[in-house]
Amino acid sequence: MNDSNALPSCPDPTVLALARELAAAEVRVAILERARWSLAGLALAAATGFGVGVYVASPVVAQTQTAARAAPGEPSAAAGTREQLLAALPAADRARIDDFEQKVAWVSQYMRSSSQFDAGAAIALFLGDMAKAMEAVPQMHAEMQVMNARMNALPFMANEVAGMNAKMGVMAADMDSTMGRAGRMMPWGW
Repeated sequence: MNDSNALPSCPDPTVLALARELAAAEVRVAILERARWSLAGLALAAATGFGVGVYVASPVVAQTQTAARAAPGEPSAAAGTREQLLAALPAADRARIDDFEQKVAWVSQYMRSSSQFDAGAAIALFLGDMAKAMEAVPQMHAEMQVMNARMNALPFMANEVAGMNAKMGVMAADMDSTMGRAGRMMPWGW
């Protein structure tokens, strides 16, 4: 047998050192991987806790909870706040808000009046109507572009009218002598 093909019985010390370093690096990677997931979990838990704390401590939530706890027959602080806010608005805006509230109340009563009313279908119908209305927007845009192009011709037309006015002024300069009394009544510049 050839001795050159046989594996050496004792590995090179450099290879052994590299193998030890590789094993240590793998252990460090595994430790860091576990630490990363635990840090991510800790960060997620902290964010969730902070979010819940903000939600619970929020004044809007507190006002909503207070208004929800009030009995329907009792005047609540929310009604007083509503009146203060409405009093700060101009009369036209108050009228618009009252009209909006009446429409919302009507729709709410209508929805409760029928057990077969499907809110999802109503929303789909409403959105369909909006989509149909929006289909006209590209046509309106095209019409506006045509109108803009036509309006761009106005300065040129104004210059032409001014030139015609000047030429008529030259022709009508001696109108007094040719038309007599009618020429004297013509305004200047004609």
